[in-house]
Amino acid sequence: MSEINYRQIQFSVLGIFLLIFGLLYWFLNTSYYLKKDYLDFKELAFNTTVSTKFDEHPVRGNKIYLKNGPELNIPREIFDKIKIGDSVIKRADSDSIFFITDYGIIIDDYNDFKRKKYFESLK
Repeated sequence: MSEINYRQIQFSVLGIFLLIFGLLYWFLNTSYYLKKDYLDFKELAFNTTVSTKFDEHPVRGNKIYLKNGPELNIPREIFDKIKIGDSVIKRADSDSIFFITDYGIIIDDYNDFKRKKYFESLK
């Protein structure tokens, strides 16, 4: 094959990838997907304890793993106050997560970002 055919194939493949990524970006920012993502977490309920803390960044949020629950990415100021074995509670139809620690009860509006993004998509 000549060099022109390789270029044409490369541009065709690039065009297909750009189309796929464009559609994926559009779908992930539709109000349907944002609503589903927001409501899925809002309807989730758990009452468990922290099993593992994964300290990977000194400033941003870090992951904690729960026994019989999802993994959570929590803000650094909360991450530093909790320890393994502390209770974590989330009620159904709530955006807040309650951490019961030696410092007392810490309440985090965990679903705040998803809620704001969903409400902005409705405008």
